[in-house]
Amino acid sequence: MLSIKNNLFKANSDDSIKKGEAILGGAVIGAGVGAVGGAIYGYNQAQNEIQKVPIESVTLTYKEPMYETKEIGKIPKDQYVRTWFGWYSSNVDFTPSDPVYEKVPVKDANGNVVYKEVTKTFTDHGKPIVNYYTQQVKEPVFQGYSQNIITDYDYDCYYHEHYDGTMHEHCKEEVRGYWVRFYPKVDYKIIDTYQVPTVKFEHGVDVAGKVMTGMAIGAGLGAVLGGVIGAVVHSISQMEKSKNENNK
Repeated sequence: MLSIKNNLFKANSDDSIKKGEAILGGAVIGAGVGAVGGAIYGYNQAQNEIQKVPIESVTLTYKEPMYETKEIGKIPKDQYVRTWFGWYSSNVDFTPSDPVYEKVPVKDANGNVVYKEVTKTFTDHGKPIVNYYTQQVKEPVFQGYSQNIITDYDYDCYYHEHYDGTMHEHCKEEVRGYWVRFYPKVDYKIIDTYQVPTVKFEHGVDVAGKVMTGMAIGAGLGAVLGGVIGAVVHSISQMEKSKNENNK
């Protein structure tokens, strides 16, 4: 009789542990899903409030440098050199022939950067706040070129019959040639600076706060619902298990 009671107590204890694990697992999953859903809800709620804020506009006029695409230098052409000519620098044509193009600031006769006037209107919900940040005018300076050599391998394979009648593959690696590729080396020199406006519209809606609140509420509701679902799923599985054991 004592043995039966011990086994019964152990079975109930194990079932309680598994049920607790099921509830905890469901709560964790529910909290995660609820947090994501709550964050989305909070963000959408914030956007709806922003849409109710009156639309305002601000028109700004400022200067931007003018650019043109120009050739700043030349580099040799990419080429392939075969091994049977021998690997010597005399077999590579180092004559600079491929032009290198870059966007270059336009300058006047005195060497000053030429600017164009830009007028732009910024529109959004809220009160416009205008700030300016410094932008650099950079001129590309050609500094020659670098080169990269890539070995082109060829594999000569043949089959050899072993003493036991099996065929074995033997491969010999040979250098077939070399790819020689050239790349321009370009530095950029700062020759002037100018001011560029940035506009931020203050709408008074705390988007981050609403997202965080939505996440917290969603996580809490999700954890409760997930725990309940975990308990229900566990109970159903136990009923199915008991039913199967009784049918045996």
